[in-house]
Parts: sequence; structure tokens; C-alpha cells
Amino acid sequence: MFYTARELAREHDVELLVIDQEPIDESAVKALRAEFEAIHLFTYSNYKFYLNTLPGLASSKPLQTHYYRFDEVDAWLDDHAHRFDLLHCNHVRTTEYAFGQSPPVTADLVDAISRTYREASKDATGLWRAIYPVEWRRLRKYERSVANSFDHSFIITEADRNFVTGRQSFSSLSILPNGVKPDLIGRGSNEFRTAPNDPRIVFLGKMDYFPNEDAALYFIEEVFPTIRSKYPTAEFQVVGTDPSDRVASTDARPGVTVTGFVNDPAEYLDRADIVVAPMRHGSGLQNKVLEAMALGRPVVATPLAREGINALDGKHIVISDNATEFANAIHQLLSDANKRHAIGTAARTLVEQRYTWPQIGSELRDRISTILDKHAGVE
Repeated sequence: MFYTARELAREHDVELLVIDQEPIDESAVKALRAEFEAIHLFTYSNYKFYLNTLPGLASSKPLQTHYYRFDEVDAWLDDHAHRFDLLHCNHVRTTEYAFGQSPPVTADLVDAISRTYREASKDATGLWRAIYPVEWRRLRKYERSVANSFDHSFIITEADRNFVTGRQSFSSLSILPNGVKPDLIGRGSNEFRTAPNDPRIVFLGKMDYFPNEDAALYFIEEVFPTIRSKYPTAEFQVVGTDPSDRVASTDARPGVTVTGFVNDPAEYLDRADIVVAPMRHGSGLQNKVLEAMALGRPVVATPLAREGINALDGKHIVISDNATEFANAIHQLLSDANKRHAIGTAARTLVEQRYTWPQIGSELRDRISTILDKHAGVE
């Protein structure tokens, strides 16, 4: 979101309307004020977000849209929307504010959240078992209405686009991938241990997010025991903030380290012999995969984790579709430093050629300029 806004600011005056939960990170606000024309900050206690969802229980609209909806923000937009040449919504959660406003409106749906929820509903437990089956259907209908109603919308992968549109032709919904953080480009160490007896395998993600939680637990329970049988001192590092209780409990298992929040996740990726992305649920493009590739690390991933990345199996990445394949792929890479180096190097080159923010920003600005010219009557 930050890099998208900054790319738009290269050619336009950008103001950010921010809805956030208290407490606020003042240093982050200060950093945003240095980048953009203005920051309009609306902050609320956590419980108010949850209270917002109550009307959504009887609504046909997704709970996502209710969760972030505040009358104060609506009133601000009603008073100020006329000042802007375009409103750009980040995520489906903010799009409800833009319906009925006078300037042209675009949206970055990012992922097809409906698809994520549909997949999550298959393994959900507790209250989510009741919520997901209803919410994903509401979301897909709503995402499609955004794509139909707004001047243009973006989504991150072809698979997500097909899910939202039902493979119908939607000229107003185009694919815009993510980029990697600029400081990762050229940062990787290029070091590959010849035959590590104590291999370091890393998984990165926000660890209270169900698809990440499921991926980590799947790898620990189904794949890592095979790795440990061949490499008794192998270490699997689960790196990421807010580990769920289920993930945190695995820190007691031999070879498993659950770090929780770390200041610089890239340090862990860069020290990894192999980075894994054993995703079985979710949607969109996995930034964790792009970041590891940018650092020149060999990545073993499921087909789902590779979605949206034009990476070739065996050249830029290794794709494995079940636990046995995953373990075998890791073993083959650990025993062949030249192959790890070749895949890591090709991966980094691919990211530098296709997945940097200047390239993606150029695509975004071209589309935005076309919309602005159209509304200004410019041919």
C-alpha cells in the first residue's frame, strides 16, 4: 500500500485517508507526512471495529465492509471528495466509502479475499466454520460489483481475477502484481554452503493469518520429520509476527524455532539454505516468495504459493505438490550447492526484471492517467 501510493505520488499530489486501530505508531505517521501531500488520520479503539460488524450479521454485504465503516470518515469524504480528481481505494474493505462519490474511482482489490475465505472454510474451526461459508459468497458478489461499478480495479493474479469474474470478460478489472521492497534488491549475500549438515530452512509470514498458520503446521507435521531423519540437526525457523497458540507451541519441538516479531525478517531469509512456502490455502501473490527470490534464495513452494509469479519450475523456483515431493525437493537442493546457487541467481534476476516497484508503478500510473484523461475529455 505504501509503495503503491508512493509510485502514484511520482506524478500526482497524493493525500492519504488512513483508518487505523489505536494505539498509533507516531513514527509511522511522521514518515508518511514526509512522503505525501497530507495525511488524514482516523483512529478508533479495537472494540469499535468489532461493534461495526454487528449490523453486518443481518446484511447482504460482507463483514469486511462493515468492519472498517465509520460515519466520521463518510462525512469527511462527503465534504472533501470534490477536491480530488480521483479516489483510489486500497482493498475491498475501503470501497464502500467510494460508492456514489463524484470523482472517478479506482480500487486495488489486492487479493480475491472471497477465494481465500472459500478455501479457509474447508478447514475452519469454531466460529469461523460458520462465518467463512457465508462471507466468501458475499465477498465474491461484492468484489464483482466493485469491478463493474468503479472506473477501474486491479487485482494481483490471473487466478484471483478468474475467481472474481467467473472467467467472464471484465475490461475494468486488470492484473497488477506486487513488487519487492527496494532495499532487498542487490542485498542478498550470494553465499551457499556446499553441503550443510545443519541446514536452515525458513518460512516467513504473519503467523496469526490462517493460511500461514496452516502452512507452517503442515510443514512441521508432514515434511520436517523426513528432513530431520536425513539431517538430524536441521532447523526450521518460523519467522513472523503474532504466532498463534498452535504455532507457538511447536517451538518446543526438536529443530523448530518460532521467532515471533523480528526487526529484519530479510536477515533470516538471507541466512537460509532454503526458503519454503508450503501454502495450501489463500489467494494472491505471495510477497514472502518474491522477497526470498530477490535475496537470491532457492525457494520450494506449492503451486498455490507460486501463483502470480512468472517463475519456471526448476529454473527460478522448485514446485512441490505434496509432503513427499516437498521433502525430496529439499533433500536434492541441500545436496547440490550448484543447483541452489543457479536457482537463487535466476530467481533474483527474474525479480529485478519484473517485480520492482518502478516497473509496477509505471503500469499503475499509465492506467490512472488514462482514466484521468478520459474524465477530463482528453483524447
